[in-house]
Amino acid sequence: MARPVLGRKRRGAVGRADGGVTWTLGMRYHARMKLKMTAFAVALALSAAGAAHAAEDKNMGIEAMVAAAFAEDPAMVAVAKCESGYRQFAPDGTVLRGGPGGRYVGVFQIDEPIHAAKAAAAGHDILTVTGNIGYAKELFAANGIAPWKGCAPASASAPAALSGTLTIDLKAGMRHAQVRILQAMLSGAGYPPAAAGPGSPGHETDLFGPLTREAVRKFQCAKKIACDGDEATTGYGRVGPRTRAALATARP
Repeated sequence: MARPVLGRKRRGAVGRADGGVTWTLGMRYHARMKLKMTAFAVALALSAAGAAHAAEDKNMGIEAMVAAAFAEDPAMVAVAKCESGYRQFAPDGTVLRGGPGGRYVGVFQIDEPIHAAKAAAAGHDILTVTGNIGYAKELFAANGIAPWKGCAPASASAPAALSGTLTIDLKAGMRHAQVRILQAMLSGAGYPPAAAGPGSPGHETDLFGPLTREAVRKFQCAKKIACDGDEATTGYGRVGPRTRAALATARP
């Protein structure tokens, strides 16, 4: 009877067993790594979605703010929609920027290098919602829709003639909606504050500036209301009851 050889092992048995263990551990490692990468991707996606949601929250209500600020100038509401979609903030929560080097900022895409200091001097921070809208009102009052000509509605190039009644006294330095009516009435009477640009027919503004005062003085002198002095002494350049009444019946 043959005796067994002690200590001998079946050829390849250990190798197969070790290979199986290695394969199993490798699969588990790759599975864990896949889970970690999936979790990271999900976290990244959630973070991006959270940032976009936060920016969306920060932009909520801007359309209503623009509509309220430009209730008498619907063309500027259309400009805000065209320029930024009523957004002050980008999806990552930073200030919305456009143009070369991101120089145009916010709701009205105001040129920061040109206007930031001017806006700050006037009390407006164009990197904020209220400051951007507020400075846009300043620009519009001084220049009409010209700074946004690329987004100006077709109807804005030929605005309807203003009409209305003057019910308050007006003087140089004032900003009021009735200054627009005053400028339109002066133009209708043959004394336009300007031949072109702000204050000219179809481009009235709410600012009673030097050109408007000069037009008022010419009108007053022609109508023998006042022809010398100043606003405080004779009312020369100030729109009071007599001047309002004369404008209401004036013809060129």
